Amino acid sequence: MRPLESRPSARLPPAAIIDEVVRLYKNNQYSDAASMAACALQERPGDARLWNARGVCLRSLRQPAAAIECYQRALETDPHDAGVWSNLGNALKDVKQVVSAITCHRRAVELAPHSPDFWHNLGIALLADNRPREAVDAFDEALRWRPDDPKIRWDRSHALLRLGDYRRGWRDYEARLLTGALPKRELRSMAWTGQRYTGKRLVILSEQGFGDTIWAARYFAQAKRLGGELVVECRPELVSLIRQIGAVDRVVPRGQPLPEAEYHCYVCSLPGLFTPEVAAIPPAPYLAPPGGDRPGNAVVASARGKLRVGIVWSGSTTFEGNVDRAVPLQRFVQAFALPGVQLFSLQKGEPRTELQSLSGRSCVIDLAPYMSDFADTAALVRELDLVIMTDSAVAHLCGALGTPVWILLNHVPYWLWLLGREDSPWYPSARLFRARTWGDWDGVFDAASAELLRIPRNRMQGSAAALGVGFSHRPRAG
Repeated sequence: MRPLESRPSARLPPAAIIDEVVRLYKNNQYSDAASMAACALQERPGDARLWNARGVCLRSLRQPAAAIECYQRALETDPHDAGVWSNLGNALKDVKQVVSAITCHRRAVELAPHSPDFWHNLGIALLADNRPREAVDAFDEALRWRPDDPKIRWDRSHALLRLGDYRRGWRDYEARLLTGALPKRELRSMAWTGQRYTGKRLVILSEQGFGDTIWAARYFAQAKRLGGELVVECRPELVSLIRQIGAVDRVVPRGQPLPEAEYHCYVCSLPGLFTPEVAAIPPAPYLAPPGGDRPGNAVVASARGKLRVGIVWSGSTTFEGNVDRAVPLQRFVQAFALPGVQLFSLQKGEPRTELQSLSGRSCVIDLAPYMSDFADTAALVRELDLVIMTDSAVAHLCGALGTPVWILLNHVPYWLWLLGREDSPWYPSARLFRARTWGDWDGVFDAASAELLRIPRNRMQGSAAALGVGFSHRPRAG
């Protein structure tokens, strides 16, 4: 880093340096902004605003530990700056010091009780500590001061849905269409709100991840019963699977032109039209793989006499939250490569390279060569006795097919899994294993491994009834 004196900004007054740091930050030049703040701090090490500005830039560079130090230095000079307390809380949340984060945010709202941003940040931290009821209160207070903010409503929706408050939660969930998180689309049709559309065409639009589409696909039949032609847009990997749903008249791969239509509806808006409460969730299973034998089926069938268990240890690595739900393959091998059990990898993508670490061991058989899309995966899943996995799209696929699936959840899982339950009203074939605190994977794997240890013995004795919650025997080929 060049010394401050060699930079043109060295002669700027303090306020002008802050303005320049802010300008660079708003242009996403986080590194340059952080460097400028650091250089200015060589001359003014007691400037709380510069320490705060540098902390904000470092957090944007995904360096939360360094940002925490900056905020602490700022508070040494000015312990009454509510904004710095809130920023410190944000960075502490990033490193999973969520209780400390909540304390910082509460200090911020004490100092500035009319700030919607500080109440919003408090709500986010409370959600990160799995306290959705308190989070709703914080979001409510934020919306009291800024009632039309879609980002606050979007975050509140996750708290409400986690609580099972679907009537309020779905209304807030629609705020995602206003936050900028979804790509803008030029749509000449009207937004569909659940009315009859006899003789007209309704297009269901793709959004979010694979699992979200599989989860919402249960509503296609209900949407079809209200009208004329139902067209579903989905990602190419889902096309063959969605075509198996009899209610769908046409499937369009995302990226291909859509037909003219009178109405459109984003796929994740469907639950809000049909499920005002948990009791109204449509039953599963509701998907089936295409018929016919597939090469991978013979591979699964080769494990005769053993419990056939699929595993998935990571979701999409492009998803920012994947770091909180993915675990190394070795943990699955250690917990589940048990006598009488044959593991089958259903993993796709970069994490699949971890299979190379097994050094030729046959405890895990890779099924990825037989999975070109989700229809192939569905066909293989139906041949397995059980799937054990962290939370990703295959969990939804198993639940939609009615295949027994054990889902290993982090401390604050996706809102769909509700609070404290071992079962799921969305997927009766699922069993949930929950972490008690952040990073508590030891407890999760220990509990699931203990359950699996007793299943092979019971299975060999032909006692399907003893296989436990979320596990049911089904006839299969081979």
